[in-house]
Amino acid sequence: MNTPQSPNPRILVIDDDKTIQAAYRGILTPERINTASLDAAAAELFDEPGSSPDTSAEVTFDLDVASQGEEGFQMVSAAVAQGRAYDMAFVDMRMPPGWDGLETIENLWKADPELEIVICTAFSDFSWEQIVNRLGRTHRLLLLRKPFDKAEVWQLASAQARKRQAERLAKARQIELEEVNARLKQEIQARTSAEDRLKHDALHDGLTDLPNRALLTDRLMRCIERAKRYPDYKYAVLFLDLDDFKLINDTMGHTIGDHLLIEVGNRINASLRSLDTASRLEAQTPARIGGDEFVVLLDGLKSFDDAKTVSERIRNAVGQTAIIGGREILVTTSVGIALGRADYVSADDILRDADAALYHSKANGNGGIGIFDDAIRIGVENRLLLTNDLRSAIELHQLRLVYQPIISLESSRIEAFEALVRWDHPQRGAISPAEFIPIAEETGLIRKIGTWVLRESCQQLRIWHDEHPDRADLRISVNVSARQFAAPDFINQVTLALKDAGLEGRHLNIELTESALMENPKAALLMIDQLRALGVKMHLDDFGTGYSSLSSLHQLPFDAIKIDRAFVKDMSEDGRHANTISAIQRMAHNRGMQVIAEGIETLSQLGILKTLECDQGQGYYMSRPVDVRSARALLDRSPSKGWGQDVEPSQTTPQSSAA
Repeated sequence: MNTPQSPNPRILVIDDDKTIQAAYRGILTPERINTASLDAAAAELFDEPGSSPDTSAEVTFDLDVASQGEEGFQMVSAAVAQGRAYDMAFVDMRMPPGWDGLETIENLWKADPELEIVICTAFSDFSWEQIVNRLGRTHRLLLLRKPFDKAEVWQLASAQARKRQAERLAKARQIELEEVNARLKQEIQARTSAEDRLKHDALHDGLTDLPNRALLTDRLMRCIERAKRYPDYKYAVLFLDLDDFKLINDTMGHTIGDHLLIEVGNRINASLRSLDTASRLEAQTPARIGGDEFVVLLDGLKSFDDAKTVSERIRNAVGQTAIIGGREILVTTSVGIALGRADYVSADDILRDADAALYHSKANGNGGIGIFDDAIRIGVENRLLLTNDLRSAIELHQLRLVYQPIISLESSRIEAFEALVRWDHPQRGAISPAEFIPIAEETGLIRKIGTWVLRESCQQLRIWHDEHPDRADLRISVNVSARQFAAPDFINQVTLALKDAGLEGRHLNIELTESALMENPKAALLMIDQLRALGVKMHLDDFGTGYSSLSSLHQLPFDAIKIDRAFVKDMSEDGRHANTISAIQRMAHNRGMQVIAEGIETLSQLGILKTLECDQGQGYYMSRPVDVRSARALLDRSPSKGWGQDVEPSQTTPQSSAA
């Protein structure tokens, strides 16, 4: 490890005369040696033997001496290696028998090119021209002719040593500043890179690295403004989503789903890069705005017809089988197109219309392409009006409940009533649940509706129990949506509804479709366990239309399975449906579950279901959903009378029994 540089100037004297060495010490070190011999040497060396320089205000020197040039060279080399380089050296010209002064200087500069050197020479030695020709430079070289003044030696040593120290300090400061500048440059680069990354992240999707909604909105607004200024300018927005992506996420996991989204983003990008942009488009912006929703902005269309051409190309590129995690996934996408118009004022407007076109295309089947037009616009406006009216209907208590009996197929006795919600619109009259329930699901209003249905139906069951003391076993079945079921306070809602109505858990059947389970299977199964702990019966609704297979029945913690009406409807014509129902019945009974058939509309269907040993059934053949008064009359009816016997044949024609 190098020794730190001394704070005092370091001087080396190279002279073969011991008395002259002592004389230098007398001048350059604070301790004076006043002997006769030194005075004699000083008289020979200096022109004023009796005078000494005033050094009281000067610096202190660290002085070393060498008697020969070779020795001086070794001392300079060692000092440089130790990090304690000399500031200057006084070199005598004649030092027999070794190197002379010039050879010594040549070697000293090899060891330390920055060393300040003073040649101490008589007039008879060498001329300045000879010295310069020999050494090849004048930089860091001074000539001091004998005899010389003591003060001159002191001042020369002080000035040159300080010069060297100043240079060394300046160099150190320069190195320090360069290091600081390098660090600052790195920090600036790192900060600039971080800022660039932040800007990029703020405008791009974290999963696919495609532009996000913010960047898309900015570019869309530029298109909207351009369309107002230039009547011939054309642009379009393509809105895409993946068909049945939720099923992929739910059955294969979100990791597979994320990798699929990345692959889809790459396919969209590759499809756009393959376009002949010079003749068709000025620019395109593919973006992911959330979930499985992608948007492509086509900027600078030559013709609006090109929007559909590009949509078909993207749809075909995306709709290829993907291999994700070693699993084959069939991918299809639907596309909605909104063509740019001068009357658009915001990005949200055109995105809304493209989304509406997508919704319309999916209504006609997956994998379609829809273009926004006046018919779709009217449908969107009506849907918006219906949403607002539904919100008002909830607040104004305009919804009502009807009840459809669930019958024991063995005894013909009413086991339960299924509570079904109805809406009588003040202006439009009765609105089908198939029309307003999906809106309630999408807007989240279903949670308010579901809470009201749960409480209202439990209160009604309490009334029936009071009116029919012999029917204390009568139950109420309530449909619960996925959103309602996922609510953090759902268990509390059920508990309060039962408590306020004075019912036990066994009096309530909760009907769930498989979609309610697939949102978060682990949480759903935990919720089901908690409800069953309350005594509530859990029914799996519409079995056969969801994701489960017969082999998965043993994994479902339900008390009963409701077979979808589609199997019952075609049972007489297609024996395979009857076989399916029979298989469901056997497996369900083996697991201790009951089987309930929905949509029974004919005597023939009822007979087949009895033969297949289904436990319960409901449908128009027994009774349509009825109001409270008619439900009370059904309870008063004798089971021995049977069902459907007093119904005219024309009334038993199969009909839709949508809840």
